[in-house]
Amino acid sequence: MQKQLDYQDERQCPHEERLRRINQSRSPLSLMLAGVSDVRNIGALFRLADAARLSHLYFLGAPGALYHKKVARVARSADQYVPASALTMEEALALGRAQTLIGLEITSGSIPYTSLEIEARQPAVLVIGHEALGIPESILGLCSTCIHLPMYGINTSMNAAMAAGIAVYELLRKGYAPPPDQGLDAI
Repeated sequence: MQKQLDYQDERQCPHEERLRRINQSRSPLSLMLAGVSDVRNIGALFRLADAARLSHLYFLGAPGALYHKKVARVARSADQYVPASALTMEEALALGRAQTLIGLEITSGSIPYTSLEIEARQPAVLVIGHEALGIPESILGLCSTCIHLPMYGINTSMNAAMAAGIAVYELLRKGYAPPPDQGLDAI
């Protein structure tokens, strides 16, 4: 059995060139971490944003959490490459008025994530809430829709990073995939 390929096995061009080309062809989808507090989830969400080539990771919460050493360890350097910024509540509200917000939250009006019909290619932000408290009401009110993952077991929720991964890849499938960049995958 062969070992997993490493970076140089898969990517024949210099790291800086690949990063430049990735930054020119990001998905129009971003993440907003609205109160996510577990640094392991934050690190995993950086890795998700890198893997899906998302536009930005917005962080609404204690800004120091973005720079915690466990975030860097779990992110495996993705925190250095994914565009990210901490937001104040006022900035988060302004972002919500400027872009389409999609809440990942089970509410009385939420729909299963697979039922979402959306005009892709318009900038959108998937909002992930606090692990126990969910999305703050002030941000939830700005969401144009809320989606949820059906829970068929005993628990009524799933880990924030895992749920976000499922939702992000469904949004990529529905048209939010990064634009094709001829040759990017070959370098």
